[in-house]
Formats: sequence, C-alpha cells, structure tokens
Amino acid sequence: MRRTPLKAMPFPMAFGFSFGADKIFAAISFRTTYTIKMLNKVISTVALSLTIAVAPNSFAKEVFNYGTFALGTLINVQTKNDTKEEADYCYKEALDEVNRLEDILSAYIDSSDVSKINKGRGTWVKINPETAQLLKLSLTMAADTAGAFDPTIGALVKDWSVDQPEHRIPKADEIHADIAKVDWKKIEVKEENGEYFAKIGDDQTITLGGIAKGYILDKVAELTTKKGCKDVLLSFGGDITGTGTNGKDKPWMIGIQYPGAKTGQYFATLPLDNESVQTSGDYERFFIQDGVKYHHIISPVTGKPVPATLSSVTIIGSTSAPADALCTALFVMGWDGAQEYLKKHPHVRAVLVNGDKKRVAATEAIKDILTVVVPTLEVQTIIPEKQETVK
Repeated sequence: MRRTPLKAMPFPMAFGFSFGADKIFAAISFRTTYTIKMLNKVISTVALSLTIAVAPNSFAKEVFNYGTFALGTLINVQTKNDTKEEADYCYKEALDEVNRLEDILSAYIDSSDVSKINKGRGTWVKINPETAQLLKLSLTMAADTAGAFDPTIGALVKDWSVDQPEHRIPKADEIHADIAKVDWKKIEVKEENGEYFAKIGDDQTITLGGIAKGYILDKVAELTTKKGCKDVLLSFGGDITGTGTNGKDKPWMIGIQYPGAKTGQYFATLPLDNESVQTSGDYERFFIQDGVKYHHIISPVTGKPVPATLSSVTIIGSTSAPADALCTALFVMGWDGAQEYLKKHPHVRAVLVNGDKKRVAATEAIKDILTVVVPTLEVQTIIPEKQETVK
C-alpha cells in the first residue's frame, strides 16, 4: 500500500472549528497522535497539536478530536459525544471506511480497482460497485465541464511526478504523446448479473485523484451517520463535511485557508449545515525548479500545470464528490473561465482567489453565508447571466 511520505504531506486548505457560527474564538487545544502507514506497515507516528481557544464551560457536550494520515493527507475527525467510548467508536468506524475505500480507489495501491483497470487497459475489468459509481460520476462531471475535469490524465500526472519525493520536468515529446491519450469518452462502465466492469482505452491511464477524496468523504459521512454518529466534522485535507452540530449545538464553522499564508491562517469563514466544503489550490502540492513553481493540477489540454491565474477554488455543496471534481475543473478553467462557468451555473456556491491573492470572487449563491476576514482583499460578486424567458 502506497502512502505519501511525511515530508511530502500537504496541509489542509480548509479547516473546521468546534465552535458555534455565532462567534469565532481566538483560538482550543487538542493533542492527538497521527499514525502514518506506508507499504502496509506503520513507519512513523507524529504528535500534532492544534490550538483553538474556547470560553470556559461553553460546550454542552465535549467534542473529541482524532487524526491520522491517509489518502495522501491529514485526516481529522471531530465528533460530539457524551462519552469518550462513543467518540472512539465513531472514529474507528470512520477510519475503517477510509482505509477500505482507499484500498479500492487509490492508483498507488497495486491491488486497487484503479490499478487493475490501468493494468488491464483495453479490456473489461471486474470492479467494486463503489468504483463503478465513482466512474459514472466522473463521466458526468467531465461532460458537464467540457473535459476540464478528465480522469484519463493519469499518464500526464505520472510524467510530472508532483506528488512523488523526486520530481522531474517531462520533455515536450513525452507531454505531446500523453496528451493524445486523454479522452474521458473512452471510459466505459457496465453491469452484468449484479457485477460491475470497467474498460479504458488501449493506451490510457486513469486517476481519480480529483474526485475520489470527496467521494470517500461522502461515504464516511453516510456511514457514521448510519452508525449513530450524528454530530461529526470530517476533514480530509481541503475536503470537509459537517453533520449535525458542534458542542454548542451550532453549525460547524469553517475557515478557508489563505493561499500562500501559514497553515491555519484563513481569509474567510462560513458555517456548515449538514454540508460539505471543498478547496483546491496550487499551494497544496508543488515543487520549484530553477525558480519556477510546478503544481499538481494538470491541464488536460496543454499537459502542463495550469497557469497561476487562480490560487484557490472553494465550493460548498450538499455532497463532496461533485464539488471536488468541480474545484479541479474550475482551477483548470482559470480566473476568467471559472467565472464564465459560474455565471451560467448560478446554483453553484463558489469562492475564487486570483493568482496574486489580492482578489476574491464569490457567487451570489454563497455571499450570504461567506464572511471575508482579510480587509485588504478586493471582493467581487459573480453575477449570473440573465436567463431568457421562454414564451
């Protein structure tokens, strides 16, 4: 099983506070041991302390905090329970589901469905129902974004090796050859007699990195709620879901990481009312060579890291997986292209931060719950296109 090395681990792009939406406290303290597993064994543990101050005796119930390292990022679970035993149970259920789904969907695990599909390219490969569901959703998101989100960029992702300890800049002929392999329309999924199968093009490699984390988050939230864990905040790096309420019986409050600033410094806050928030940024995973920054979000058109007209994209939605994919797609579209898309999709609740980190653009659908706390930022509203009335 492949796990991201500790030195390469990305930090959360959005983070949750265990206090009410009515007031943000300066900063509470918890300490937990994050267990990092790599190649099916524990290689290290690291104690992580997060400080958030709360008013004394302000919580009706205690919020318990847990964490580990999986899916290439820090996993944090905050759960409100009457006892630690109940909280331990909720955390175990969440972590077991994370590990189960990572084993199925990770391109870095040889026995996963994704690895099997890539090894069996051009042929039908038996897969789990979850993989079939995620592939179908991936195709829907690829169609909706005109290919800005495309799971067949696997070869290009490997070329750039941004998420690997050793980086390289691929040659132009390598990029050109692998761009020709990108075509989401070649992915096929079918069901026969209650079993599921998938097939990709003869020369293709898929990666579900732009949507799988959100999908796993949805599944974990669904499971924990079913198991009776009704007040939980799940944070998978830049992907967060909040169910129920925090210790003060208020919505979970989320801070959106200020791109380029120290981890934990946020530029905006918003409450989560049984919803999810996803953030993608060029500061999550990158390397610098000869003074040039190369990040992990690859354009399916150019085969290169997307030009830095955006520094982060945040979307809030009822579920995580579609928002996860849309974050990636909007980043690929860039500052202007993303706004044009959002004008045509007024229901999307999104926040964009431009490349120089001086301007913020938010859709009308999110502006009532979004609070920008950095006064130097120029904030604009994305106005929807007028819809023609059909007579």
